[in-house]
Amino acid sequence: MDNIGKPLQIFLCLIYLIFFPGIFHPQDKSQAVDKLLTELYNAGKFQGSVLIGNDSGIFYEKGFGYANLEFDIPNTPETKFRIASITKSFTSMLVMQFVQEGKLKLDAIIKNYLPEYPAKTGSIITIHQLLSHTSGLGHYEVVPDFFRLHSYLPYIHNDFIKLFQDAPLLFEPGARYSYSSFGYYLLGVILEKVSGKSYEELLNGRILNMLGMKNTSVDNSRRIETNRANGYEKTVSGLQNAGYRSMSTALAAGDMLSTVRDLYLWDRALYNDKLLSARFREIMFRPNTGGYGYGWSVNKIKLSNGRILRTVSHTG
Repeated sequence: MDNIGKPLQIFLCLIYLIFFPGIFHPQDKSQAVDKLLTELYNAGKFQGSVLIGNDSGIFYEKGFGYANLEFDIPNTPETKFRIASITKSFTSMLVMQFVQEGKLKLDAIIKNYLPEYPAKTGSIITIHQLLSHTSGLGHYEVVPDFFRLHSYLPYIHNDFIKLFQDAPLLFEPGARYSYSSFGYYLLGVILEKVSGKSYEELLNGRILNMLGMKNTSVDNSRRIETNRANGYEKTVSGLQNAGYRSMSTALAAGDMLSTVRDLYLWDRALYNDKLLSARFREIMFRPNTGGYGYGWSVNKIKLSNGRILRTVSHTG
């Protein structure tokens, strides 16, 4: 979750799982998965939607609990959840498309695209470092009381950037890894400056429409959105409605809605050249300092049979 420093637990959530062929046997495992998730739900530890699939198709999908507790509206595979930082994977795809087209350069500095950005940091932080969280920019905690004082306000880009642009860097750019949603916010603004289009227009034209992701969009609280889940927070006294956050403070770092079925379409597109060539996909999934590629965490896990499996994922 992006709400670092906020002592609340998001209880309504979305789980999206893809297993590689040959590792997961749907006929043998779907009942075990259903039993596990049912137990978690009955124990009060999970509400949300689950989809499991591979290159052969979807073999498990189910909703647990409620998208709206006040009206008893159940979660289903069509429920739209705010996917938070999974948005970063879409942002990295857009950036790499622009790199492939020669419209952005990974080794270019921020000021090449945002001339008004302070030279002290804007002249040393590169696009590569923003993508890989090695820029030295801090996360929300570098802005005092960010969630209490700022997260609910409607910001325009320039005013929002002023909240963090002069904060001291945590380290020299490139020296190490430190997760920063502010870095991805800047990438969204850079994409808009280079293209002359909004982040939403870029998403729709370059990814969502091409893949048929009809239930995925930039989140807009004013828009009537069918099947949108409410957010809830688990407190010591029980569940309560989640606090409001203006998506103007998230942009390319976390302002999207989606469903598990649409995320399955997104996953499938990452194995072919429809959105990006193999050469640039390899760069996107190549782990940098801290095991983070561009918009993706890249790790290795050891299976019970001793096999080492590379995993590519993102929390949200």
